[in-house]
Amino acid sequence: MTDKSTFVLKLSGIDLSDITAGDMARMLANFCKLLGSEELYLDSIYSGSAVAKVYTDRELYIPKLDKLNQSIAANHLALDEIQSVVRRYAKNFSGIDANILASRTASNDDELEQIYHIDYRKAAAHVFEQNETFVGKLLKPAHGKDETDHFTILLANENRVSVEMNKNLSFEIAPFLEALWRHESLIKFSGLAKYEHQDNYKIKLKCFNASSFKVIPNTMTAKLWMKEFVDMGESGWQKEEEPIKNWLKERHS
Repeated sequence: MTDKSTFVLKLSGIDLSDITAGDMARMLANFCKLLGSEELYLDSIYSGSAVAKVYTDRELYIPKLDKLNQSIAANHLALDEIQSVVRRYAKNFSGIDANILASRTASNDDELEQIYHIDYRKAAAHVFEQNETFVGKLLKPAHGKDETDHFTILLANENRVSVEMNKNLSFEIAPFLEALWRHESLIKFSGLAKYEHQDNYKIKLKCFNASSFKVIPNTMTAKLWMKEFVDMGESGWQKEEEPIKNWLKERHS
């Protein structure tokens, strides 16, 4: 029995000598974040697998254990960082395994109890498709080497969306490119979007294949140009009630 409470991050199926010092340091730092770094001290790092051991006062065992459980339940970023390192080594060490062990009073490793098994394998993502419409400013086209072309549009929320389409639809857009760029018109794409459902109720757009489009003229630009043109008139158009009508008469006289 000891007056110290012990927490251990143990990697089996791999030896300490197979892990870089930087990776071991990163895992130790993130392990401490899971427990709460305050009042936590390094005991040792040693082989026989790869073991990082830290300790705290005996009366802090329950608070540290609670903190660990809270961090795991909240999918703390530190846990993700440990999983990421282990996942990288799993490519060459297929039998690698990671566990967190602990004891309030253990004086040797045989008395440690497993608290949590770290599953480093990524769960299969849930992917779904749905009809979608995006409206934005056309940024750039990219002709594909296969039967598809790709465009990038900027949405009102500043997000960028890559739009994939077949060659025929791309050719239909070509005559409108000048209006889309010079007059800053918008374009509306409709088609099929593929999304990936991620943790914490987030979704990520994986791809978007457009089947149709519509150009939305930038009427504000046209109105602004007309106002400036009238204001700069040299024959008194701006004083007329119908300056455009008067200008057209002059043009065709």
